[in-house]
Amino acid sequence: MTPHEIRVKFLEFFKQHNHSIEPSDALVPSNDPTLLFTTAGMVQFKSLYAGAPLKFDKAATVQKCLRAGGKDSDLENVGKTLRHHTFFEMLGNFSFGDYFKKEAIAFALEFIIDVLKMDKDKLWVSVFEEDEEAKELWIKAGFLENRIVKLGKEDNFWGPAGDEGACGPCSEIYYDLGSEYSCGSAHCSVGCDCERYLEFWNLVFPQFFQNKDGSRRPLERKGVDTGMGLERLSFLMDKNAKNNYQTDIFKSIIKAIERKASVSYEGAATSSYHVVADHLRALTFALADGILPSNEGRGYVIRRILRRALRFGKKIGFNKPFLYDLVLVVTNEMKIQYSELVDSYEMTIKIIKNEEEQFIKTLSKGLNHLEDAISSAKYNKQTIISGDVIFKLYDTLGLPFEVITEVILENELSVDSEGFQKLMDQQKKQGKSSWKGTSYSLDQIENLLQDKFESTRFQGYDNLETKGIILAIIEKNKLVEQTSDSDDIIVIFDKTVCYAESGGQTADVGEITISDTSALITNVQKSQNGIYLHFVKIQNGVLKVGDKVNLTVERAGRLNIEKNHTTTHILQYALRKYLGMHVKQAGSYVSKDRLRFDFSHTQKIPKDELKIIEQEVNHIILQNLKVQSRILSLDDAKTEEGVLANFGEKYGKEVRVISVGDVSKELCGGTHISDTGLINGFKILSESSVSAGVRRIEAITGKMFIDNMLRQTESLENISKKLKVPQDSILEKYDSLIHKVEELEKKLKQSIRSDQYEMIFDFISEINGIQIYIQGVHNSDASDLFIVLDKIKNQHKSYVAFLGSVADSKISYICAKNTGCNLDCSAILKEVANITGGKGGGNKDMARGGGKDVSNFENSMNTAKEIILKILQ
Repeated sequence: MTPHEIRVKFLEFFKQHNHSIEPSDALVPSNDPTLLFTTAGMVQFKSLYAGAPLKFDKAATVQKCLRAGGKDSDLENVGKTLRHHTFFEMLGNFSFGDYFKKEAIAFALEFIIDVLKMDKDKLWVSVFEEDEEAKELWIKAGFLENRIVKLGKEDNFWGPAGDEGACGPCSEIYYDLGSEYSCGSAHCSVGCDCERYLEFWNLVFPQFFQNKDGSRRPLERKGVDTGMGLERLSFLMDKNAKNNYQTDIFKSIIKAIERKASVSYEGAATSSYHVVADHLRALTFALADGILPSNEGRGYVIRRILRRALRFGKKIGFNKPFLYDLVLVVTNEMKIQYSELVDSYEMTIKIIKNEEEQFIKTLSKGLNHLEDAISSAKYNKQTIISGDVIFKLYDTLGLPFEVITEVILENELSVDSEGFQKLMDQQKKQGKSSWKGTSYSLDQIENLLQDKFESTRFQGYDNLETKGIILAIIEKNKLVEQTSDSDDIIVIFDKTVCYAESGGQTADVGEITISDTSALITNVQKSQNGIYLHFVKIQNGVLKVGDKVNLTVERAGRLNIEKNHTTTHILQYALRKYLGMHVKQAGSYVSKDRLRFDFSHTQKIPKDELKIIEQEVNHIILQNLKVQSRILSLDDAKTEEGVLANFGEKYGKEVRVISVGDVSKELCGGTHISDTGLINGFKILSESSVSAGVRRIEAITGKMFIDNMLRQTESLENISKKLKVPQDSILEKYDSLIHKVEELEKKLKQSIRSDQYEMIFDFISEINGIQIYIQGVHNSDASDLFIVLDKIKNQHKSYVAFLGSVADSKISYICAKNTGCNLDCSAILKEVANITGGKGGGNKDMARGGGKDVSNFENSMNTAKEIILKILQ
């Protein structure tokens, strides 16, 4: 039974049992920013277990999954076992308050025995050790009691997927592969970590909701969440396969790798093949879903997968980029089920190739040094690689820590992680920069504030001024009770209206006033514990702890920032509308003067398309749409249709949703205008590449937009006056002037020195009606020779010309004819140029070249004369 047949049979089976068949979610969860990746089929349904409105009460899916980061990561196991994968497809059936354990167990047995025709004698089942109900239901369903095993929480209690969510006991179904797959231990049984008992279907019974603090409450809807790995099931259904990698899922990929590798798919090399094949699939699908390599978060996990694939590829002979060239195999294999692979193919290969080229040099150099360190340790009978050696490999040679660790462990040595971390911490302390324009150390500030103050109350969404109490003053990295220092100090208030730099939005500036004291707020930062740090310059007077002061935000600056920030939301909408839904925010910068928006897209945006995007943003601005903010629970925000989240951000239990009319909804903690009309207008200044797969747009709005338009209008008026034409005729006049200039330049060039060359060699003759010109000139270049040749052409219908020039110790030659005589211009020019140490080429009628030895120039021209006369006479 092929993998495709298994998918079809699974969905058909549950469709017959009245399940709604739902499409796979993306690898980045569409409604759960707390998760790195979609790790299970139930992720897209998490909110339904917690009481969200139901469109259906039971469903079935074939879900794309990626387990390569966080607590569910299988990355390090790939290549070590035959059953683990980073990317895999999960077949799942789900109930949201409809059926529970009894029906789930019955469905599973019916599908396995009646549809797949599995050998019942090979099956085993595990249940949570406290779940007597599940055990009894299996027995009642006809399963043998002596094949039911009780296991603990680690094996048979599932969830949540992420920091919080549904969880509950589970029951797993195993297939006994036989003693040849066993670890050989006398205690080998279900739950053993060897290959014998292959777990292929997990029936989870969500009964609780686990909060971030670990506490649990009963779910509003008890349910069923099952997951069955297609890769493992395909292996069990393929009589010729001995493991997952010998199934139809991987056969063509393995064969494609073997065709390009210099080491065959056998023996010790098989694990490297498995790593490359698995990681290639993960990369292809991740990039298709817009997860781009980067140095943090999801992007770093993808970069790590790619680098691990390259390291194992090196073991089978790949020393140059090769992964990008194999993407087509995965795309062709999976495109029927996942058409997005075809749509993103060009982008995927471009990004992977770029990443490979960047890392392969680092990998080769770093691994050589690492292997030397390992050899030295073994020679000296050491069992551990020291932290300073690891740090040098990481810091100086750029080898990722996880690669270093994996290689060391493969060589059965230990890693001095503690020593490495100490050096990392030391570097961070030395390298941590002060805030720009201040003398403050970030570490020192955090230490000063530790456990002393609560987070600052921010009131700046709705107000631009407030009265705040000074809780602390920091001067020269020390807490003081008062200060009149005019240099930079930090002041902490109980509340503030000044926005702290965050999420790409720059900080507010403002003013502090109290009686005879006034001070400027030049910057605002936020500590890890949410304390707002106001960088202050006192203009006059004294600030004291306990003072109740007036805090005011500089209004014009704040308004311009808000205009730019709201515009980034509108711009993202327009980009997704015209470029495609693959567009995702990859970074932003919002100040009072401009905005910068980075987004996932591989191609340069054509000017006409960029213009359409600009027009779309301005169209929305002119509609004067309401910009509204709402505070929602994270769960409610996840379930609301159309809400975009910036997945680089961390979210609490409550989030702020910014809506721009009906066109945009985003989770955002920044400040925004009330109506789009206040933006005034939008102008794109530039569109450029940031890195492979990431583009950047820089633009202006508000006052900067108006100032720009005024400058352009003034320039047009000045040009119009100077050209003495109306503004709408400027382009026409420009084209006319350019044409005249080009004509004049052409005539001038033709006239310059056409009869005034400084002649070195001059021979003009006529033989049998053919005009012969053999001329050498001084202080002229090849372009001048063409002018002379044009003049000869205009004067004679039949000619042979060999022209040479000398300028700046460089010789140029041209040989040309317009006659049927037996004369090969290319051959003549090569022979002549050789005399002056040069070369040339062309055809029988026209050739050009050059030389270096100026002292032999006249000799070369004489030779040309002799050759030509000999041929023509």
